[in-house]
Amino acid sequence: MNKFTSLASLENKIYMLKFFAQFPEVLAVMSERQDGSMKLFDRDWKFNKQNEPNRHKFFEKIGVDYDEVVYAYLKNTNQVVVVDNAETRIIPGVDGLVTRRCGLYLGVTAADCIPVFFFEPERKIVALAHCGWRGIVSDIMESAVGKILELGGDPEKLHVALGPGINQCHFEIQTDVLGEFKDYPECIVQRDGKIFVDLKGILRQQLAVLNV
Repeated sequence: MNKFTSLASLENKIYMLKFFAQFPEVLAVMSERQDGSMKLFDRDWKFNKQNEPNRHKFFEKIGVDYDEVVYAYLKNTNQVVVVDNAETRIIPGVDGLVTRRCGLYLGVTAADCIPVFFFEPERKIVALAHCGWRGIVSDIMESAVGKILELGGDPEKLHVALGPGINQCHFEIQTDVLGEFKDYPECIVQRDGKIFVDLKGILRQQLAVLNV
């Protein structure tokens, strides 16, 4: 997990999750700093038109029709939905998307939060989830896997990779939210009067419980 491989062409360089390089039918990529901000919304949740050229340029670089990209309107929830077309380009109130439709691309934006990529090769199901700590403790993994199962997916055949996100050494919490992580004591470290949480460790535990 968290491994990237560079896929270079004559003019462009993109970075794809190495884990999914074994599946040529899947494109699992992330933009880089030099691609510019991909943020969809400002702090007041207004659509960020200023970043629209960055998004168009990035998807053109990787050979994707921008009109076939569906984004989740992130709210740090456990809500995941199935999408089968790009008529609605931004799905409100969700942090995860699932589809079986070939040629439809799923998108989330992330900074410290962890993007999680799913692929079930037998049923050709892909999913993408934005995992902040609130979504993680409210079981967004269960929601995502549940939607995949609704489409006929097999959890034992499901391939999952965690994208880059905040590590335990940097994710410090205060005592007022410590109780939210009570089910994951082995993912909590206290040192020098500070509390740190391993979000990626929690995700791995949750996936194991779901037989993934």
